[in-house]
Amino acid sequence: MEIFNYDQIRSTLLQGPRVTSLKPHFENIALGISQAPRRNISAMPDFLNQSPEYQEYHSIFQRNIGTFYQHLCASIPFFIEEQCRLGIALHKLARFRLDCNQQTFTLYETSSADGTNARTLAEYSQGLIKTLTDSPNSANGQNFHRLCQHNYSDIHIGPFVDITPDYLEARDDRPYLKYGFDAIYENTTFQMYGPDRNAQIAYVKRVLKDDGLFIFCEKLMHPDRDEYERREQVKDDLFKSNYFSKSEIAQKSTQILEQMERCQVTLDELISAISCHFKYAYMLWNSTNFYEVAASNCASTLRKFIDSLGRSYVPTPFLCEENIVKVLL
Repeated sequence: MEIFNYDQIRSTLLQGPRVTSLKPHFENIALGISQAPRRNISAMPDFLNQSPEYQEYHSIFQRNIGTFYQHLCASIPFFIEEQCRLGIALHKLARFRLDCNQQTFTLYETSSADGTNARTLAEYSQGLIKTLTDSPNSANGQNFHRLCQHNYSDIHIGPFVDITPDYLEARDDRPYLKYGFDAIYENTTFQMYGPDRNAQIAYVKRVLKDDGLFIFCEKLMHPDRDEYERREQVKDDLFKSNYFSKSEIAQKSTQILEQMERCQVTLDELISAISCHFKYAYMLWNSTNFYEVAASNCASTLRKFIDSLGRSYVPTPFLCEENIVKVLL
């Protein structure tokens, strides 16, 4: 078993672009000063019509959506639909786990801006699920407290590397955190700090319960640069253009995306890193260059979650992996 120096990992991550060169840009987005969508974003009607649960969840999501999360959902094709799909599946998993052990179900979303989906899930579940998120930007904290209408969710203003076993142990105001998290959702976080997924996963996994679920949502690099750029063009021309001007799209590319690309990994590299920490994994979703992979060391946890998922909603040509590949490690 590999031994990790967590202090060294933390030190390295704190030199990453998300908390150095990119931090002011993300603060401006959270304040609505830049990169604000020109119209509100909502899920497609044919997705919502699949289930009354989706409709209810989406309604709560819209009440909770913060400034930065508007930008996020307008930047990733059909991300808002996926957030609803995941939310309903996590709620079903929580009910199943609580029937088995009667403990609080906890979810940690790494660097999820104003915590829109975490707050939505906690509200939808009426406190059955307790959530934590973090953000290095104070404006995201302001949006969190402005929008949160319950006591089931919390936010830490600081980078994700602050969320450690010691941090959870010290949270006397949230005693249920001491046991760790039933689920962790890495919300496009690691790609903002560096490419060493093995070390990043090791750092965060410490706060996951032994039979917990870890979901990775990342923008991945493609081995074929031309294919990567083709997918970017599809995203920009057919989706983001509905919410941002050409100049705004170009500005983000030069201010943020060029730095982020140096921290991205390929799907094979992500799976390789996951395999160092988890026995089982499953690819959940793909939209242009964005992917989701769920992993666990408990086969029944992962299976219950997968069985609770509805069909993913990513129309052509945004779906670039025609067959959602099952990855059993």
